[in-house]
Amino acid sequence: MYMFSSQPGNPNFNKSTTRTNCINTDKFYDLSWIVLIIIWVLSAVYVFRFIDRGWIPHDDGILGQMAERVLSGELPHRDFDEIYTGGLSFLYAAAFKILGVKLMSIRIVLFLFFLAFVPALYSISVRLASPVIAGAVTLLGVVWSVPNYFAGLPSWYNLFFAIFGTLALIRHIETQQSKWLFIAGLCGGFSFLVKLGGIYYVAAVFLFLTYREQTLSVDETKHSEPICSSFVVLKGLIFFFFLGLLVLLLRSRLGAMEIFHFLIPSVAICGSLLWLELRKRQGSLPLRIKRLSSLLMPFCLGVMIPIALFLIPYILTNSVSDLYRGVVVLPQKRLQYATMDFPPFLTVVASVPYALLFLFDLSHSRRPILDKIVTTILIVALALALISSNNIYVYKFIWQSATQLAVIAVLTGCFLLVRSSRSDLISPVRRQVLLLLVIMTGLVSLVQFPFAAPIYFCYVAPLVILTLCGVVNLGYDALKPFHVAILAFYFLFALLWTNTGYVWKLGVGYSAFNPTSLLDIDRGGIRVTDSDERLYSALINIARQKSGSRYIYAAPDCPEVYFLSGLKNPTPTIIDFLGDENQKALDIYALLESKGVKIVVINRAPWFSGRLNYTFFAAFQKHFPHSMDLDHFTVRWRE
Repeated sequence: MYMFSSQPGNPNFNKSTTRTNCINTDKFYDLSWIVLIIIWVLSAVYVFRFIDRGWIPHDDGILGQMAERVLSGELPHRDFDEIYTGGLSFLYAAAFKILGVKLMSIRIVLFLFFLAFVPALYSISVRLASPVIAGAVTLLGVVWSVPNYFAGLPSWYNLFFAIFGTLALIRHIETQQSKWLFIAGLCGGFSFLVKLGGIYYVAAVFLFLTYREQTLSVDETKHSEPICSSFVVLKGLIFFFFLGLLVLLLRSRLGAMEIFHFLIPSVAICGSLLWLELRKRQGSLPLRIKRLSSLLMPFCLGVMIPIALFLIPYILTNSVSDLYRGVVVLPQKRLQYATMDFPPFLTVVASVPYALLFLFDLSHSRRPILDKIVTTILIVALALALISSNNIYVYKFIWQSATQLAVIAVLTGCFLLVRSSRSDLISPVRRQVLLLLVIMTGLVSLVQFPFAAPIYFCYVAPLVILTLCGVVNLGYDALKPFHVAILAFYFLFALLWTNTGYVWKLGVGYSAFNPTSLLDIDRGGIRVTDSDERLYSALINIARQKSGSRYIYAAPDCPEVYFLSGLKNPTPTIIDFLGDENQKALDIYALLESKGVKIVVINRAPWFSGRLNYTFFAAFQKHFPHSMDLDHFTVRWRE
């Protein structure tokens, strides 16, 4: 396991110290591998318990139906309204081919990616802290991620690829080899193909490489080149353009919390990058542009290769316009239907106690006795909060304090980097690693826009944890005991109060969740609540009995009915608000007639789309005279 260490070029090195350092380094490597193996096994065993635990029916139904349609030869965006970019549907179609057409196949794929995610997370954290602390940081990242909602949604893969790509960029910093930039680019390309949010990772890398170029420029010129003001202007324009695009993205929902969570961190990042450039601007403009291009080209090549391969079937079938509509145009409808606001701005107060830690006096005159007293008080307060977390107000306060940590991590990281820019207290390599984590956290946090459901914080939480680890170890070493106590607190909170609950009430209040009923359908195999098991077993049973053909019509927003029943969807629609709003009831009926549909399932409580309008409902009443109500579903059929 590579770590930052003293080099033989140190003038204080001699044979004896070299021998001693070699022994210590060997011990360090051995300990690193031991800790990695332990936390890897612990994580695998712990998370394995969550593979078949719970579901949100339409989420699993979306993933299953899209993958099955790909498996049957359909092309996302051309033949059906793919919800995401489309790459994940191909991956899950391959899983169905190998493991069988069932929900568990999707979750097995997610678990395999998680097993790769754990050592990558540890490999980054061990570059910031000792192996033991790095192991603790990794476990904290684990409990704040997939156990909170083990479903094969694309945002988990965006997180995984962001971690893989960050590790590849760190290896590039350490080795200066371009192949790592190419690998980081591949991660960006695959992330984009999973979900459009992968573009945030790509943008983060672009911003980081502008600083990476500056570092190489200073190293290579060694103060022999004149100051280059033109490149400062160029960088300023790049950052201004980036912030303009960000405001354009957020404009429809640019409230106080969006400014706090997204705009302020991005302004801090761009401001820090510009300040660091002003401090050490050096080298001729053509040389610096050439150097920046040499960094961007292998990365961009890596991004484009997966995307180019994905485009081939669309080019061959003249369907690029369908792909554009599905990836660029249709997602804009989510700003109308699939949105969720942050909690009120007042909840930012929950972040104040932790933020105050970074304002402590860090001088050497601090009194050890006072430190012990403050530490004891802090531990007692955290323990009381932890055992009181079943109280809804305590639970909400703790959760809201956690969700603000991304902003704290970015702002303190930027402050540390700017403050230390005049000194050599932080080595250039570690400075780059910290800046990379700060930028990655700030931009990947945009995954919470425009749907700021509590689970969306978990899609960025491991990056937040890594950034805070870097900030504390590189700039606030005197505060380590406090931060270790807080690390343990958030770990236990996730372990006891979020992992044992479920995504339904995440961030709202604690409710234990332990589903015991197996969804005993050939395409199920997961554990759900008793009520869900009874509902879907009865629904799928009657759907199969009354279908009379290979088709069924289920709407709005109930794709799980198609997947679990194994009956085909006669329309291209997966989630109804993405469908054709101008489609008439008579058109739908004509389509159902042509497919020989004998049964329709009406969802009276859709999550996103509106209820079925009266014209549709009246047409179904007329042409499908028999009916049965099952919970929030109405089943209508004809003999």
